[in-house]
Amino acid sequence: MTSSNYWTLKNIRAALPNAKLYNFSDNFEPASGVRVTYVKFDNDCIALVRLPNEQKGIPVQHLDKITPRAFITTDAKALEKYNCPVIEVENPYKAVFAMARYKRSKYAGKVIDITGSAGKSTTTKMCYTALEKYNAEANLNQANTNFGIAWNMTNYRQDAKCWLNETSLGGGMTFNSLLTMPNIAVITNLAPVHLKPTQPFKNVAVEKAKIFDYIKPDGVAILYKEMDFFDYVYEAASKKNCRIITFGESDDADIKIDDTNNITVFGKKYHFSEKPVPTHILLDAAIVSAILYVMELPIDYESLKNFKALSGRGEVISGKFNGDKYITIVDESFNANPLSMKFSLKSFNKLYGDRENKILILGDMAEGGTETEKQHFDMIEYIKQINPEKIILVGEIMSKLASELENAVVFNDVEQLNQKLPNLINDNCTILIKASHSIELYKTVNYIKKNLHLRCDSD
Repeated sequence: MTSSNYWTLKNIRAALPNAKLYNFSDNFEPASGVRVTYVKFDNDCIALVRLPNEQKGIPVQHLDKITPRAFITTDAKALEKYNCPVIEVENPYKAVFAMARYKRSKYAGKVIDITGSAGKSTTTKMCYTALEKYNAEANLNQANTNFGIAWNMTNYRQDAKCWLNETSLGGGMTFNSLLTMPNIAVITNLAPVHLKPTQPFKNVAVEKAKIFDYIKPDGVAILYKEMDFFDYVYEAASKKNCRIITFGESDDADIKIDDTNNITVFGKKYHFSEKPVPTHILLDAAIVSAILYVMELPIDYESLKNFKALSGRGEVISGKFNGDKYITIVDESFNANPLSMKFSLKSFNKLYGDRENKILILGDMAEGGTETEKQHFDMIEYIKQINPEKIILVGEIMSKLASELENAVVFNDVEQLNQKLPNLINDNCTILIKASHSIELYKTVNYIKKNLHLRCDSD
């Protein structure tokens, strides 16, 4: 048995005492955890089976593609032909949560939960990059709802120094906190996202602050000093007797970043990079610094020197478009809200502001709540600071900015944009692409990539 293969017959029985077990022998080879898709399936895993009319797991028609250690299902007879150990349960969904909770109850390392309105996937990846050498685990697949966190937790190694969980509001933050019982909880920022037209911004703060509901005694809260509703979140953490560490650009932040890429940690200054660095990446590095500080590990940015942004979240790609135009695109197409849009525009200006031929392709920021139109118009000052050659606006609300901007071109949808795009792009241009996922500007990125002869792929 290796340290990664936790699910012995004994532990399966302990986690799922009411389950019926079939075809298990005394020499059952331990499994590493539960998997819910057949794609890149590891054969030492337990497969969650989705029977007809069920919602989660691997559909029966794909089971011939995998060789699991065992199946979890509601009907063992339906799987008899596979001659494989079967765990029969009333509710597979709840079984995965039970296994995750059991494993958490036996884990002695640190659990770190990371949430926020913008950039939490990038933050989680950066934290993992810094902690990987210390034997860390993380849900880097962005499975950040409570079910996604749960099946990832069943796979985490018990000998890992820490478990990193990107956690969203999917399924409820209180439930996520109960599931993971974090030792360290990070709120990267707050922005008006996933709100109905009548919902106020404060709702986001109320929900995100529930990350502290089941934090462990002597837990640590790491909070962005400049975020809206900071006082509310601070109070929520204080009520749980958390030790609170702040980060940001404020002079009174415990961990402070500045324009020269320095990060000051409780009075001690560290230099992050000689190259220009976007502000949001420096803030992520400040979070890494806070976690290393809390865990009493050396603050060292060597592992982050070649850190690359995720696709759709700041990835930079350069090459020849349509064979004759050299372009650079900054792909921020995965999602957008007022905070992430501001960060992206400011960072684009910081890194590429002195270039000629800058193009902005910007789409609506969806689900902004009661002030969504104002949130869009608030971006005008940041757009003008860039002094772009061309501004391409997509979507009902973003298109309204055209009257306030020079060189603006308006499109109703991405399909219309993609048809005209070759005539809008000039040689040696640098393009920022940013919008909410529902605007589908990722299709524009894909269109560009299909017609791009890559020259380099940088961070």
